[in-house]
Amino acid sequence: MNFPEWVLRHKEPRTEIKRINNCFYKYEVSFVYNSEKKKTDKKTIRLLGKITEEGGFIPSSKDALRQKSEEVPQVDIKTFGVFNLFSDLLKEEIPSMLEAFGSEEAERMLVFSMMRWAHQTPIKRAPYYHSHDYCSEQWATKAMTDKIISLNLRYFGENREKVVGWMKSLITDIPENERNFVLMDSTHTLSVSEKLSINAKGYNPDFSFEKQIRLMYLFSAQMKQPVYYRLINGNITDVKSMSLCIQEMNIRDKVVFIADKGFFSAENVSMMNEEKLSYIIPLHRNNSLIDYSPLHNPDFKIEKQHFVFEERIIWYYSYQNGDYNIITFLDEFLRVNEENDYLRRIDSHPETNSKNGFNEKLHRFGTLTMVYKMDVITTEPKPKPKKKNEKKQPIEQIVYQSYKQRNEIEVMFDSYKNYPDADVSYMQNRYVLEGWLFANFIAMIAYYKLYVRLRLAKQLSKYSPKDIIELSKAISKFKIRGTWHRSEITNKIIKLFAKIGLDCLK
Repeated sequence: MNFPEWVLRHKEPRTEIKRINNCFYKYEVSFVYNSEKKKTDKKTIRLLGKITEEGGFIPSSKDALRQKSEEVPQVDIKTFGVFNLFSDLLKEEIPSMLEAFGSEEAERMLVFSMMRWAHQTPIKRAPYYHSHDYCSEQWATKAMTDKIISLNLRYFGENREKVVGWMKSLITDIPENERNFVLMDSTHTLSVSEKLSINAKGYNPDFSFEKQIRLMYLFSAQMKQPVYYRLINGNITDVKSMSLCIQEMNIRDKVVFIADKGFFSAENVSMMNEEKLSYIIPLHRNNSLIDYSPLHNPDFKIEKQHFVFEERIIWYYSYQNGDYNIITFLDEFLRVNEENDYLRRIDSHPETNSKNGFNEKLHRFGTLTMVYKMDVITTEPKPKPKKKNEKKQPIEQIVYQSYKQRNEIEVMFDSYKNYPDADVSYMQNRYVLEGWLFANFIAMIAYYKLYVRLRLAKQLSKYSPKDIIELSKAISKFKIRGTWHRSEITNKIIKLFAKIGLDCLK
């Protein structure tokens, strides 16, 4: 339809002009791809106003009220420290998010991720925290409602390919020949929703058989942070899930799956071999595959090798049992502690501990045994040897360090789960749940980055990531005659934040 020039000058992107009863009206429209029809559908959202030759564009009174409701409430004192800390931790990820998803959608996701990270907020409380935080001056400057947040989460949940593309971008700065990853077996997350089809009763280490979903994570050995997650049905524990995760990230030859002690079985190992996965699987000490006979020899240290791990001597020996490659490690420091602990319990708990039991376990104390197939190096890259004759690390040492890396990840992961209450979900829609998990994934990246900063600054014995987040909440900005000013900060906080690389004086 041809429109007069004075009408067309008011035509803007994502708007449509309609002629009704010889009058002209402007509507907001959106374009959504219809996978069934395999074409883009146009959807009319709302009436924006009327266009006349004399008066030009006349906004609709209802739309004016809507725009007013979208304005962020006037708040003259806003929390600043949380936004400053969160945006600094994610300064490398934020630009790529804005580029990958668009500024409007990415900013809303960053806001909600930050609120999950700092306040463990549900969706319904996020708008309040947004309006009272300085992030509302920088991100998503229009008012956010719980409906807007849910729709935004759904957008990310429906665009998994974009999300995976962004996750892949996290590792592009790592040289190809240095990329290696640790794949964690899935963790359970309880879900009480009655409308999800993906939650189901299944086994978990807590022996809870409530409905749950499962999450699988991939960690970068170099970056010391998660770089990938995937939602799995609550009753699925198949090894093929791991293979699909690796396939989705396209990094098959760069991943080692590191399991916990409850994972080993002949069936699981067989499936992993079929999928051509590298793996490290610890065995329970009473597993019949383990050969403790070398430790019966009081002179075993003359024959066996050792290495140093975190200033402790680790003895080891390798062998095969059937088709399994096995390594048994002995930590003398741990052995002495376990022996002393057991002997003390003979007196305090004689009903479960005895001298015969001690004699039976004597050669197991302080040991750790693993089945492995390892074609990928997962430890942090070391500086190049200065001496030409410096020896390379034996495979046994690499396996041990890789497994200990899982322990470190578990400590951080458990701390994260306990802090933002990320282990219970009431999501009723699969796609909103996917978006909600992405928000928690971003929050997890920020949490791990903060953990690493504290560790490098040698402050973990004094402060946890939660402590730093709580301290940041005390830093505010307030408005004086239209200009924002930062609140006062103690020298102790300034020095602490400087140690972890944060400028809190902005």
